[in-house]
Amino acid sequence: MHAAELLVAIAQIAVSLAGFSGLIAALRATTGEWHPRDIWSLSWMLGSSTGALMLALFPLWLALSVAAEDELYRISCAVAAVALGMFFAVMFVSDLRLTRRGFPRRVTRIHETLSLMTFGAALVDALGALGLLGRWLIPAYFAGLMALLLGAVLALCVFLILLARSTGNRQ
Repeated sequence: MHAAELLVAIAQIAVSLAGFSGLIAALRATTGEWHPRDIWSLSWMLGSSTGALMLALFPLWLALSVAAEDELYRISCAVAAVALGMFFAVMFVSDLRLTRRGFPRRVTRIHETLSLMTFGAALVDALGALGLLGRWLIPAYFAGLMALLLGAVLALCVFLILLARSTGNRQ
């Protein structure tokens, strides 16, 4: 499969996951008040899927002006490293604030997994931007996109787990 085809496939998956976050928001709005951790998880899901979409489309747009594939992916890695780093920082700080305000994590180890994946992807993309990955440059960029997609899926799983718990408590 050609890299451009894979980028388009990732963008399509990301749009689907973003759609799921909208569906969850609509369904959740009918069940009552949102818990602050639900909003955090929805933010992670929407941010991850939207980030994957934008970063999947970026190399395709950049290819219109950059001819060399290595240069194209080094620039893309630099943009991804900054975007992933900022997303990690915002979500990490908001997680800490929620904990300090008395809203403990409701599903164990998901937050750590999401943070580790996002920080790791940002770090790998930074290495790619610096030209330190050699022939692994393009796979590293795609790994960052996959980490975002996986993060969106894990955030969706949080919603499903919490929904199952709340349904079990009502019976």
